[in-house]
Amino acid sequence: MADTPSSKPRRGAGRVAFLARLDQFKTLIEAGNEQRTVYDDCGGEDELGISYSQFNRYVVRYITGAKDDGHQRKGAGQITPQSPSPAATGAAGGQAGGKPAPAAKPGSKRPGFEHNPNSGNNRDDLIS
Repeated sequence: MADTPSSKPRRGAGRVAFLARLDQFKTLIEAGNEQRTVYDDCGGEDELGISYSQFNRYVVRYITGAKDDGHQRKGAGQITPQSPSPAATGAAGGQAGGKPAPAAKPGSKRPGFEHNPNSGNNRDDLIS
């Protein structure tokens, strides 16, 4: 019973089919053909056993070598520092003396949220 072939393709079969025709795909894409045209002309999902989106991922990985832009991935791309809140800059009761907070160095961790449970309990805290 273990020798009975199943109709379900094995995992990785699509990649094997892609890599078997890698030179052909590379030649067509470098000649200026669009990836969709190459995918459709080479049999598409019927012959390759992979979707068009998977075909595109394999083209990036094995042919173009383009860097992934990291869209919707954690830790990818550049992190832009956010401007500090008014409380952190000394406005409306932030730091004493009204001095702005020192600028954080790139890559350093921003200070966390600090809560004073007694703030607002005094009449002077409520009147500015």
